[in-house]
Amino acid sequence: MNSRSGRTLVVSLLALSPAAVQAGSPLTCFPMPIGDARSLAWGSGSGWNTPSPDYDRARLAVDTVALLGPRVPVLVRMETLRRAVIYASRNDGAAGRLFVALRARAGATSGGKADPLAQFDLGYAVAAWREAGHMTEGMFPAVAPSEDGYALVRQALGARGADPEMEYAAALMTRGRTLHGVSDEHLRVALAGAAEDSDLARTLAAHRELWGDRIQGFQAATAR
Repeated sequence: MNSRSGRTLVVSLLALSPAAVQAGSPLTCFPMPIGDARSLAWGSGSGWNTPSPDYDRARLAVDTVALLGPRVPVLVRMETLRRAVIYASRNDGAAGRLFVALRARAGATSGGKADPLAQFDLGYAVAAWREAGHMTEGMFPAVAPSEDGYALVRQALGARGADPEMEYAAALMTRGRTLHGVSDEHLRVALAGAAEDSDLARTLAAHRELWGDRIQGFQAATAR
């Protein structure tokens, strides 16, 4: 699916289509509009699945971890992990090394506490990998059945407190679940924290196909 951009959240609300809800897999088919932020090398095509043919997948784990520093915004992390999962889905060795590296970071502690961003990174990657598995037959089992990406992201949210971008990640991760109310609640919190002209507002505009009239409905309810 193509990424679509908009200037502000207000503009996106006016353009939302009620019917365009089943638009694709949210964690892989909808890129984050990160502008010039550093991420994994990517192709020049306009679609969601345009990895660079020249990228050395043997470097995937090292490159991905290097791009996930503590000051990197959550939306940029999400795009880097989206690209990493797409690269990994085409190379078993790269997939194995990527998840070993992400698990090592998430399991490391400082002062007895895990790094919530590292927990988020692993959780988001696990969820994206599972989602990609629905589109690619015979994928390497790099993720164990017991690994729960959403649970890791919930832990990260609990440790970080208010984080609208992470709330939006949780909304994407739960969008296809049976309990749509979980996704809706995360989306409401993300919307409340999406300042006009913020990166999150632009991302919501780019992802309007995903949400149909849900955002507009939340906004209308809030305005009453």
